[in-house]
Amino acid sequence: MKRLCLQFLTTSDEALEAYIRETCGTVFHPVGTCKMGTDQMAVVDSELRVHGVQGLRVVDASIMPTLITGHTNAPIIMIGEKAADLIKAAGAREQRTSTVPMFYQEVGK
Repeated sequence: MKRLCLQFLTTSDEALEAYIRETCGTVFHPVGTCKMGTDQMAVVDSELRVHGVQGLRVVDASIMPTLITGHTNAPIIMIGEKAADLIKAAGAREQRTSTVPMFYQEVGK
């Protein structure tokens, strides 16, 4: 480590670039692994439902088409909020169109 520190005492562009390449890293935020759309390459539809799998949605950064320049936390929270709205709306539609009678148990019997 001593050799590494002495190597970067200069502030030339080349030394700074070498320092960055040697010492810096990144934390990856994978996005874009579940394409949204209707074509054959798409994994989810516009309501985040996985094509061909009933009852499964993808609600994370993988539906984002590209990595944003900022932190991914806030956009992912908004994706979750939108997904919650989509799921509630789908449940309400299903309840309105259901032909199955609702049964209930009386209290005290």
